[in-house]
Amino acid sequence: MGNPPLLELGTLKLAGSAAAQSLADPGWFFTDLGDWGALPDSKSDIRERPQANGADEIATDWRQSLAYSVKGMFLGSSHADVQSAKGVIKRAIGGGKSIPVAVTDVDGRFTRVSSVRSFVPADDRGRALFTFTLDLIAFDPCMYGEPVTVSTGVPVQGGGLVWPLGSTPGVYWDWGADGSSGRVTLPNGGTAESWPTVTASGGLGGGFVATAVNGSTVRSVRFERVIPDGSLVSIDFRTGRAWIDAPGNDVSGFLTVRDFFSVPAGGSTDIQFAPLGVVSGTPQFTATVSPAFL
Repeated sequence: MGNPPLLELGTLKLAGSAAAQSLADPGWFFTDLGDWGALPDSKSDIRERPQANGADEIATDWRQSLAYSVKGMFLGSSHADVQSAKGVIKRAIGGGKSIPVAVTDVDGRFTRVSSVRSFVPADDRGRALFTFTLDLIAFDPCMYGEPVTVSTGVPVQGGGLVWPLGSTPGVYWDWGADGSSGRVTLPNGGTAESWPTVTASGGLGGGFVATAVNGSTVRSVRFERVIPDGSLVSIDFRTGRAWIDAPGNDVSGFLTVRDFFSVPAGGSTDIQFAPLGVVSGTPQFTATVSPAFL
């Protein structure tokens, strides 16, 4: 028999309802996770055809944010434990920031970034336990599985040759066995498209280009700034933000081409990396994506 489900509210971990029913040991438990797996309402308008049957078809059913709830409890050894626990959960979900919420079950671990809209603890009546209800909203209706990461070095000639493909910057044709193609394949095993994050390590005198080269579609993101040794530049393709070393160090202004691309549901995207300027050391390019589920 597998482990019971686990709910993570930020850093606070709650065991699933099977563990809560036994009440064998003190701790945090959740007893209900309402609408976590729901498909939120479409926000695409339906336009009825005037003086005709039916309505016009829509290209995409864009989804609203997802409202869901958590019902849980804390079991302690004394009423003092309960009072302390209320402070613990308020610190975990408070602070005016959105929090990651993750559920681990037999299908894996899935995460949503969520806003805590309300926290309502029931009257503990001086007992050694209390129950509570949390209402949350996930801005993104998708839930995300564990991230997949792939890496490569800069394109380097080996036993074969690596030729530029036409005039498109950052696109190469591999002929023979090369030392490093600079190309990776990023998969998405989910049911919705997902947006990657790419990272380049230091030693790039002029930045880099990341190009999606699936089929006839060629889309590029170009970052033009020196990346010194010991530094990392990351670009979030969903938000369009770039930062160096830490998310607070914004360098998005150095993105000179912003044709961001995603990884399709149930498919993959080939990404070709190319350095700009003088290369020193052994820079690495990394692409990460989390499978998205609707």
